[in-house]
Amino acid sequence: MKIKLPHLSLSLKFALSIGGVFFLINFVFEGIVSETSEHFMEREIDNRLQTKSNDMNEVYELGGIKLLQALIDRRAKQELADTKIYLLTDGSYNKLSGNISVWPIEVPKTKGFTEVEDDASHPIEYRFLSMPLGDQYHLLLGLDTSKEEELEDQVFLVFLGALLLSILGGAIAGVILHKGLKKRLALINTTCSEIMLGRFSKRIPISRTSDEIDVMAHTLNSMLDRIETLMDGIRHVTDNIAHDLRTPLTRLHGRLERLVPLAENDNNRKLVEAAISEVDQLLITFAALLSITRLETGELETNFDPISLGSLLEDAIEIYEPLAEDKGQRIVLQDKLNESSRPERVLGDRDLIIQCFSNLIDNAIKYGPKNSTITIDLSSNDTEAKIIIHDEGTGIPEDEHTNVLERFYRVESSRNLPGNGLGLSLVAAVVRIHNGKLTLANNNGFQAVIILPMQ
Repeated sequence: MKIKLPHLSLSLKFALSIGGVFFLINFVFEGIVSETSEHFMEREIDNRLQTKSNDMNEVYELGGIKLLQALIDRRAKQELADTKIYLLTDGSYNKLSGNISVWPIEVPKTKGFTEVEDDASHPIEYRFLSMPLGDQYHLLLGLDTSKEEELEDQVFLVFLGALLLSILGGAIAGVILHKGLKKRLALINTTCSEIMLGRFSKRIPISRTSDEIDVMAHTLNSMLDRIETLMDGIRHVTDNIAHDLRTPLTRLHGRLERLVPLAENDNNRKLVEAAISEVDQLLITFAALLSITRLETGELETNFDPISLGSLLEDAIEIYEPLAEDKGQRIVLQDKLNESSRPERVLGDRDLIIQCFSNLIDNAIKYGPKNSTITIDLSSNDTEAKIIIHDEGTGIPEDEHTNVLERFYRVESSRNLPGNGLGLSLVAAVVRIHNGKLTLANNNGFQAVIILPMQ
């Protein structure tokens, strides 16, 4: 079973990395200092023991065992066994002089240094030095290392406090960095969202730090300037073509209408009327194309006011109901808006919203089967309103749901039906400019779901 790790933002990862580096550096430094101080204090104790043993060895060589025994007896009376240990034994390790009675079992009966840790039976920690005196005697010296252990503990506590402070400082620095980086990235995301809504004049704010994010912002702004210039050029070409063609098409439309009464027979009249219909379709296509372009570029002037979605749907249904009746279809509106949301809390452009609804209802009639039902479901909660327009047609293949929102794209099965492939593109542009969401789905037919934010 795979464990799904929690999502961490880039700035949070960066903050955790800083805290981790602080912790690692202090942890390694504390280990080095602790080991160094422990080694230094151990060497210092060994030097003291070695010095004492050298002194006693000189006494033994100068005055023999009797003089050394007297010296140890005198020092044993002066020093308690819980601070310093003196023990002089014969070759069989029987006590001759000292402040302890027997050779400690923890100390090997060989020459060298031995560390005896404290435990329940020995509450004091010692470091011993044992050495032979000639071939007949043995000398054991010991020093209490509890003070050195306390010093090591204090050093550890100091570094532990420093470690905790460094972690706290790293965490604070990480949080500050995280908030600052998150705020600056949020500005970039907000600007990108504005641009996605068609507001191509928006640019990423630049701070005065001249850091990598500012460099990236400069680069992105330069890229956006270039994109805006290219889109302006494309838009001007598109507008010019549309305007230049609309004028002669309008003239052609007028001249064809004047030809209708002059046609000598029905066949000629039908040909002229068919030509007029084609010109009308071209004019509708150019009008829709210009509307989409102006919506996406933010040039189309909008008038956002509180609107009643139920009333707009009723108006759109009234317009298209006769067309539905010709195919034996029935349009059913299920208005489930909360009574509390009846005060018109949806902000939108009335003309654009009704055009959006009209396009979806027209598609439902066009692609729905005869003698079927078109259901329009309207509901809301405290934050958003949902409109579902559902027909009983065959729907659109799921892998083409994104493609049908592009201009002039038409599903292969619908190419023989009238249309220009701009209806859903216009719907998507209208929903986008209202900060809404459009979803297409196949659910016992085809349904388009529009979600609009409440005021």
